[in-house]
Amino acid sequence: MRASFIAFVVVAALASSAVAQETPECPLGDGYEFVPELSDEFNSDSLDSSKWWDFNPAWRGRKPALFSRRNVEVSDGALRLTASLMKPEEVDVENAARGYDKYWKAIVKSKTKGCYGYYEARCKSMRACVCNAFWLYDPFSDRPDIKYVEGEFSEEIDILEYCGKPNDKGFERVYYATIHRYATPYLESIVNKKKFKTPNYAYKEKMDFDFGADYHTFGLAWTPDALRWYVDGREVFARENDFFRRPLHIMLDCEIMSDWFGEPNPEDLPATFSIDYVRVWRLKDAPEPEALPEKK
Repeated sequence: MRASFIAFVVVAALASSAVAQETPECPLGDGYEFVPELSDEFNSDSLDSSKWWDFNPAWRGRKPALFSRRNVEVSDGALRLTASLMKPEEVDVENAARGYDKYWKAIVKSKTKGCYGYYEARCKSMRACVCNAFWLYDPFSDRPDIKYVEGEFSEEIDILEYCGKPNDKGFERVYYATIHRYATPYLESIVNKKKFKTPNYAYKEKMDFDFGADYHTFGLAWTPDALRWYVDGREVFARENDFFRRPLHIMLDCEIMSDWFGEPNPEDLPATFSIDYVRVWRLKDAPEPEALPEKK
């Protein structure tokens, strides 16, 4: 009996140790704690529906491309977001009339929101003229009484934007980090023209590596005082945290940016943006995020 009990204790200890070892350590040190509900290694054979939507409940996408759940896949240890051409038979009357008639694309949105902490994703871009992005946004996802009326601001933090195969060589290997603050009412890609002018709102850098050749890590440290962006562990940009005090959703997507990068060459599609993992660590001892106004 005693031998069996000892064996049980040893096995339990080993199992506990294995679990502990599987919890990723924050690259920024001990001041952060891991947040499982906002993190994913994408090692299963399907997207974890307890953590993610494989669409955006509030947004169909920018014309002429439409987000499709069929273009979201988890396979071989990675989340894969694909941009593809619409076949003529796939362009129905409704989407044609609305201008969604050329491309399919993909988006994933976290079901819960996070605030102060360190956010990191390991990504590899697609080889097509499509924007690949990792970002935070939408404090009012469940509050139409705020989002669609005047009187508030909706924040967005772009941790990573890049184009894997730009038509304009001036965009080649250029990494973008940006913040936005839009006055409400806010409706993605349709009603968001009233932008609050924030200082030091954007950064870009031509990297010395090909975004589509291998995976690289892209991170954001979000504290009450500052926002700091990282590429492969190197701090590349920092700014004062002047407005970002409310929880935001995690976003990953591939987008046709006709007015920025242009449209992709049809011969380059389908193409896939691959995400090896998303990891989030909460900032210990941080103040409570700013609360949303009470419903009237």
